[in-house]
Amino acid sequence: MSSGTQQKGGVPVMVLKEGSQRTTGADARRSNIMAAKVIAEILSTSLGPRGMDKMLIDAFGDVTITGDGAAILKEMEVQHPAAKLLIEVAKAQDAEVGDGTTTAVVLAGRLLELSEELLDEGIHPTIIIDGYKKAMDYAIQVANEIAQPINAEDKNQLALVAMNSLSSKIVAEARDYLAKIAVDASAIAVEKVGDKYNLDLDWIKIEKKKGQSLFETQLVQGIVLDKEVVHPGMPKRVVNAR
Repeated sequence: MSSGTQQKGGVPVMVLKEGSQRTTGADARRSNIMAAKVIAEILSTSLGPRGMDKMLIDAFGDVTITGDGAAILKEMEVQHPAAKLLIEVAKAQDAEVGDGTTTAVVLAGRLLELSEELLDEGIHPTIIIDGYKKAMDYAIQVANEIAQPINAEDKNQLALVAMNSLSSKIVAEARDYLAKIAVDASAIAVEKVGDKYNLDLDWIKIEKKKGQSLFETQLVQGIVLDKEVVHPGMPKRVVNAR
């Protein structure tokens, strides 16, 4: 929070911006936990198949309706540093996995809420952190034990995974149809390197067109150029293009 620190006779003199606030110790911890809980509460109602979408209106009056945690947090104007950390958690989850952003934030908020009770009992923060790290290690161990291997060439298994992810999205009504398209697109773009499969999502382009049903979504095995033709004599479809 400080904009500069000067030494005067061995005593640090802090120069703060006008309107700055400085909190330390227990007050700072409570402020951080409260900010994280507020962010988690905002997102919690959009979690799961019965979750509700949020309507976000920015400074220019543009309206965004979404139930995606990362999209909601991206549109929010947050000043609190601890709340910004939670937003970074959601961004990292979205970049790494592409799903589970709301779950990650709500879980982090709940863990912080429970840690507040432990702090009130006089338990030191580092002990609480160590406990959470041990719980994380155990959770990963259990997840590995109950995880089931998936055959990357079995499209039915992959479609079930995709459908599970789509259940909580706004397109849930068309999840069977869209899951099949997603798996087919992945099968075209995936590359097998040794025993592993490498899927670069940059090879799959999603082109959105308004005015049609979700069930009219189609997979094009080629390149779609969303451009107007310069001259009416130009072809609109080219096969075996080079």
